[in-house]
Amino acid sequence: LMREILADYSGYVEPFGSDETWIDITDIAPDMKAAEKIAHEISARIKRELHITVSIGVSFCKEFAKFGSDYKKPDAVTVISRDNYRDIVWSSPCENLLFIGRATKAKLAARGIFTIGDIARTSPEQMKAYLGKNGLMLRNFAFGYDGAAVRTSGSKPKEKSIGNSVTASRDLVSED
Repeated sequence: LMREILADYSGYVEPFGSDETWIDITDIAPDMKAAEKIAHEISARIKRELHITVSIGVSFCKEFAKFGSDYKKPDAVTVISRDNYRDIVWSSPCENLLFIGRATKAKLAARGIFTIGDIARTSPEQMKAYLGKNGLMLRNFAFGYDGAAVRTSGSKPKEKSIGNSVTASRDLVSED
């Protein structure tokens, strides 16, 4: 029902998990001030029609919009702009960045990287050495460099591969 409400604002509504959604409103919001106003309107409408509260992150990229939605709960709108992201995002623990879980957090901590700002200040070469291509991706996320567009409603990404993986309880150092 919430996604139906969001579809009234944009054709670009992309589910993320069971209870989160990205929506691209750049066609109707020329700047962050307008986007924030629309976010408050959406929040009020969901509260009025569905009787639930939502926390909304407004930003120029998906990662910071997700960060903003988690930043203040419940029932809040947080704007993370190109002007304020370093003040808000970079002081936060690294695990608040999308796709950093328990194992990655531990690997970063072992190298003295504790905040999202620490990730941003670590050179691309070091991040790649620490975490491979995921290290580069996380560093890009720390700056809001993603470029992944919000998909249109109902679209699904093309499957590149199908796999099954398990995170080992400790780093593996040999084939044995």
